[in-house]
Amino acid sequence: MGGSGTAPLAFWGLLLGMLVVFASEGLGMEEPPEHFLYQAKGECHFFNGTQQVRLIDRHFFDRQELFCFDSDRGKVVAVAEMMESDVKRWNQDKVFLRNWMAVVDICRYYYGIYEPFSQARRVQPKVKITPTDKVESSPHNTLLICTVGSFFPAGIEIKWFRNGKEEPKVWSTDLIRNGNWTFHIEVMLETTPERGDVYTCQVEHASFEGPITVQWEPQSDSARSKMWTGIVGIVLGLVFGATGLALYLKNKKGLIS
Repeated sequence: MGGSGTAPLAFWGLLLGMLVVFASEGLGMEEPPEHFLYQAKGECHFFNGTQQVRLIDRHFFDRQELFCFDSDRGKVVAVAEMMESDVKRWNQDKVFLRNWMAVVDICRYYYGIYEPFSQARRVQPKVKITPTDKVESSPHNTLLICTVGSFFPAGIEIKWFRNGKEEPKVWSTDLIRNGNWTFHIEVMLETTPERGDVYTCQVEHASFEGPITVQWEPQSDSARSKMWTGIVGIVLGLVFGATGLALYLKNKKGLIS
């Protein structure tokens, strides 16, 4: 792979030159090729702000990791066996390792730029409860879904309570990234509601000063029937009202003409 302490940089330059030649010959591609693709991935890990910073610089060829530099270990680590001789030579070059360690300061620099956005940024979650009677385990059970969406940062704690007592048998989806620096998660409780029960979804998040709650109470069959009767009545009233208005306007137009 190389001989001197600057072997990685020389290798990058060689591959970049090859890509430029390919592009100039009309082989430019919109998506990265599956083969002969060299990739470098730099990871900056922070602990207690910038008091402790760890740089992991990983290098891949054809989707296989070749080697990485780990600032905590202060040396290059061979991942692929074919890189062992090169890595041994690089680790003997103190100047080369010192230059790589200096990249840690670049991590600190960008931390200062992005910290106000990534660490200080707070977006309050939107919380709602959705009940559904489509439960396979029992026709008498109800699945309550507490949907918590559009929040940042990712850390969040969600609990279900029934009449003030925490319900331990809950399950949740994985934390979902929305693609706009916010997150989404659902926590579900399967239960058999009884009249008078009060269900509470409690959410704790860094954007709130304290826990916030959303409540849900089961409706009786008679109450649900009255609600649907009211909705149907409103819809019918709007339909007949619109029909009457249309006939009135039509007759009025005929009288004027």
